[in-house]
Amino acid sequence: MFKYINTKKIKNLIICIFTLIFSNTALSEDQDYQRVAVEAKKKLQIAKNMQFTKQQDKAFWALYSEYERDLDDVYRDKFDLVQNFKNASASRRVTDQQANQYLESFFEIENRKLLIKQGYIEKFQKILPGKKVARFYQIDNKLDAIINHELAIKVDLLE
Repeated sequence: MFKYINTKKIKNLIICIFTLIFSNTALSEDQDYQRVAVEAKKKLQIAKNMQFTKQQDKAFWALYSEYERDLDDVYRDKFDLVQNFKNASASRRVTDQQANQYLESFFEIENRKLLIKQGYIEKFQKILPGKKVARFYQIDNKLDAIINHELAIKVDLLE
């Protein structure tokens, strides 16, 4: 997958993400702590795979923090949607209308995420060479793919 990523660390990242996503408790300080831990592990994987100069490092992480803050609501909405759909589909009482609402919400969330990510391309290009920007987006998309895969296997197909 990644040239330098330790699979044990990715496994731990996924466990942290799912502890956060599928916790049955209300949002708490503990969940906030878990979210911070997940973000730290993502940052570690990005740092290991980017090879920044000192100047790039400082500029990148400042912009990355802004990028993640802008994506935070999108990720929360997606996790909430998946949890709600998981609960509804487990009860086997999903109506056509509910399924349509789920799809509409899912694509609205995905579009918001895409717009935010696209909006940051030029910002990253101002502080990093094109290849490094592309590499960052590759890493970011691979981490998203891991998370999306784990989310997908937690939700049964509708009947």
